[in-house]
Amino acid sequence: MKYVINPQYHLRGWYKSPTGLFDTRKKEAFFFSKEHYLLLLRCNGVHEIDESTLTEANLRFLEDLKKKDIIREASFLDYLLPEQEYRTYPARYRKHVHWSITGACNLRCRHCFMSAPHAKHGTPSREQLLKVVDQLAECGVFTVGITGGEPLIREDFFEILDALAKHRIGVSILYTNGWLVDEALLDKLEERKMHPNFQLSFDGVGWHDFLRGVPGAEEKTIQALKLLKERHYNVSVSMCIHRGNRDSLRETVRLMASLGVRSMKCGSMMELGEWADKEVKDLHLTRQEELELFEAYIPQYFEDDAPLSIMMADTLMYTPGDDQWRIYDVRRVTEEEGKKAPSCGVLLSNFYIGADGMVAPCMGMCDCGFAEHFPNLFETPLRDILHDSELTDLCTATVEDVRSHNPKCRECRFIDRCTGGCRNSVLMKADDYYGIDEDVCYFFENGWEERITRAAEEPFREYLKRNPPKKKNGGGPDAMQEEDPYL
Repeated sequence: MKYVINPQYHLRGWYKSPTGLFDTRKKEAFFFSKEHYLLLLRCNGVHEIDESTLTEANLRFLEDLKKKDIIREASFLDYLLPEQEYRTYPARYRKHVHWSITGACNLRCRHCFMSAPHAKHGTPSREQLLKVVDQLAECGVFTVGITGGEPLIREDFFEILDALAKHRIGVSILYTNGWLVDEALLDKLEERKMHPNFQLSFDGVGWHDFLRGVPGAEEKTIQALKLLKERHYNVSVSMCIHRGNRDSLRETVRLMASLGVRSMKCGSMMELGEWADKEVKDLHLTRQEELELFEAYIPQYFEDDAPLSIMMADTLMYTPGDDQWRIYDVRRVTEEEGKKAPSCGVLLSNFYIGADGMVAPCMGMCDCGFAEHFPNLFETPLRDILHDSELTDLCTATVEDVRSHNPKCRECRFIDRCTGGCRNSVLMKADDYYGIDEDVCYFFENGWEERITRAAEEPFREYLKRNPPKKKNGGGPDAMQEEDPYL
């Protein structure tokens, strides 16, 4: 019998990951064992596969490929298309890049951690951005999230999108403040058959203008959200919480849900950039205040029938329809599992490119003291940065790397449920990449796992009575899987 791989799948390999199959619709690669990959390579419409000679494991693999519609029986002269043929990329596999195409912005946000009101990280030229696109394609990076500053202020915005499209690089999400989101923008996207997700910020009913520094920003954002709902775009929102707007959380979630927002992330500011200014720093919530706010809001969220997916920073995460919620900070990793388990699952597949060319594991690291360790692709080719480098070592840090670096971790009674916290949070306060996230320590040491659980249990049971679960995702407080904040 002859088989051939279906057209949406391309045979691809990356440095240290040579056995990949790239799904051109989902813009995602899957990797197989060498033995299975050799069998997959024979599914080219040319080679005969005698199933009677296959091992039981290879037979199951072949049947799985058929069931998933990855391969089909080959008809006469039914071969792989040229673009499906095997090729390799000179870099480690990265599924997604979070790319800042400008460091400038049309608003004056009081809390901007990258100081976009002053374009601290610069405004790259058209030629520089087009070269970045070429390098992404060379390295096999096929999805981008476009951000700024404010990306829509660039006059060459659609030229950049056209360059990405030429290389079949998908724009999965567009980060914008919403001021320039209008019918014309969406028309131009749809002319190009682009329909990205949008992420906007909304910083509290009656408070958005204050934080964004420009009168009318709240009205503009609401108009943008209404338009995106009308045009059937998936929209997520982030809310930066401070002493002024914390009492508006419930009202804000309700409003966002009514405007078609599907998911919302809320948490306090990073003490970097503009937010480090003495005039606004006093608005910052303490860790205790932030956790008390979420503890009080969790019952209200379920009383309101969980109107949208939510992530309350480091605490409760829930998607309507799931049969369990989970606590973000709780990740159960044994000592043996920690040798391979990533410190941050997101960093295994994502990375950030700044407007100044900086390549960092995460956008929030762009203005920290440790930033001098990050390479710059205007100086060093991306293929070298994503090969063997300090950056790739940082992105592949394991739980064991963090635990072995910190004696406190090895002696901690919560080691079975904590993985050392967020590398971004660590670098906001110190220049030790493998250091301890003290916010996570505070969470466990002060009984917040139990307090959040108590706050959620009974309201969640009552919520499920009114809204029986539609799916099961293996979530709940003990779940291991990390959510991707960009997708």
